[in-house]
Amino acid sequence: MGNDDVPAKVKLLRATDALAQELLFIRSSLATYCVIGLNASKIASGKLIFGHLQRLSLLSVALGLAKVFEREKESGHELCSVSGVFRLAKSTPIAEPAEVHTFAGKYGVKPQHDWVGEIEELFSKQRPTIARHMRRVTKARDTHIAHLQQAAPIDNLPSIAAFEELLEFAVGFHDFVNRVLTDQFPSDSFR
Repeated sequence: MGNDDVPAKVKLLRATDALAQELLFIRSSLATYCVIGLNASKIASGKLIFGHLQRLSLLSVALGLAKVFEREKESGHELCSVSGVFRLAKSTPIAEPAEVHTFAGKYGVKPQHDWVGEIEELFSKQRPTIARHMRRVTKARDTHIAHLQQAAPIDNLPSIAAFEELLEFAVGFHDFVNRVLTDQFPSDSFR
């Protein structure tokens, strides 16, 4: 059965599952980075390995967020990113419009009759913040994470607070889609 033969709801379930796995990996990597950083002064031996693990964790967070916020291109591959899941979600009937209002309201979006329009307005409001942080992630990915550009600055990643803000939005969106469109419950493992 080709991907075109798969029902929209099944595609949405697969995409949200893939997004969930990536979000969990990002959350775990961010937690690892922070735990090592908070305990660095107490680490008596093995500083090299912990430093290595911390760096790998930070790079995993950056690459994971780059995947999560990658936007689908017109003739490109279908993605399990936030935009890819939203594309699939648009064709899925919604049972609880109040859930849309609750999620969008957290970001200052007023209720609308069209749930897709409401979420599009939410993305429009969030886009400047996401874009600001993701420009730094993309630059780091393109200059020294995925490629080894000469004289690339390695301190250009966003702050941990910015990473957490991006992750919180992606997890909130995933929870919303799971709760409202796939009839699955959000995972507590993201928190």
